[in-house]
Amino acid sequence: MGINTSTLFWVAQGTPEKIYAVQDIPGKGRGLIAIKDIAKGTRVISEKPIITMSNIIASIQQLDSCILDQVSSLSKGDMREFLSMANAHGGTNSIERWHGILRTNALPMGPDLDAGGIFLHACRINHACDSNAVNYWNENLDQLTIHAIRDIRKGEEITISYLAALRNRQARQKDLLHNFGFTCACQLCCLPLGESKATDAALDRIHALDGIIEKRGIQGLVKPARKMLGYVDEQVRIWNNTAIAEIGLVRAYPDAFQIAIANGDLARARVFAERCLRLYEISVGNDSPDVAEYRGLVVNPATHKYHGMSMKWATTVDEIPQSLDTPSFEDWLWRR
Repeated sequence: MGINTSTLFWVAQGTPEKIYAVQDIPGKGRGLIAIKDIAKGTRVISEKPIITMSNIIASIQQLDSCILDQVSSLSKGDMREFLSMANAHGGTNSIERWHGILRTNALPMGPDLDAGGIFLHACRINHACDSNAVNYWNENLDQLTIHAIRDIRKGEEITISYLAALRNRQARQKDLLHNFGFTCACQLCCLPLGESKATDAALDRIHALDGIIEKRGIQGLVKPARKMLGYVDEQVRIWNNTAIAEIGLVRAYPDAFQIAIANGDLARARVFAERCLRLYEISVGNDSPDVAEYRGLVVNPATHKYHGMSMKWATTVDEIPQSLDTPSFEDWLWRR
């Protein structure tokens, strides 16, 4: 895709070259386009918000006052950028329209993701269910970061997912239309009918397994442990047979780690921690709290708070088999 002379160019923090441009994209408004090849794991953006909103507001009056104070204090340039953002919720006066822009564009932020923020660059990134980048609130930096989770070619749009979880196509489209006012036309949503049905079935199964795992809660880590590990194993195998594995594995492997460590299995816990570490290094960056945590857990998995809930699978970190081929190692790892 060509870049015209009116395009705005930006440089990612710590990157010596310009790597993306803010550009009008047909049917989507403004978005981010890669102006050079971006390697998987590259930090595309590191940014502070210009407006923040807590998800816990005592009253409508407090909400209106908070919005008014922050929007009114914006510079002319930031105000112009803010007002040009999409609004899927309308409004009959300025406060309501500003609130609509916030609801449509704010990205999660804060230590517990209990707030939302407007970011001049990151909030220009459009959605794709099969996104090639992810957003993350980095507590160490006190900034939002965007990382490429796949190689992004020059001229390709940079995308993130606005969805909390990937469901079947119908559920995704309903959620996006209701909350953001658009119908997604990403590659995942435009698969031929047969492929779409197969992908929907896979995502529905992953979602169902998520529900089982969440319902069991912390006690489910040890009772019934083998069955729970089997559920995560199934999720990982399903994700690995999709074109969007990067999106799902970063959620599945931490579950596997917790199950192993809760049952005293230091050997498997170390392997799962290593896999978590590699995924987090790509998706959130080496300076993130998650990477620091898993680096420590690779060295000593027993420092995790769930260690020793049960010791029925007790192993040492030195009991990782070294001579197995890949299929046999995976069978060992997942206790198949």
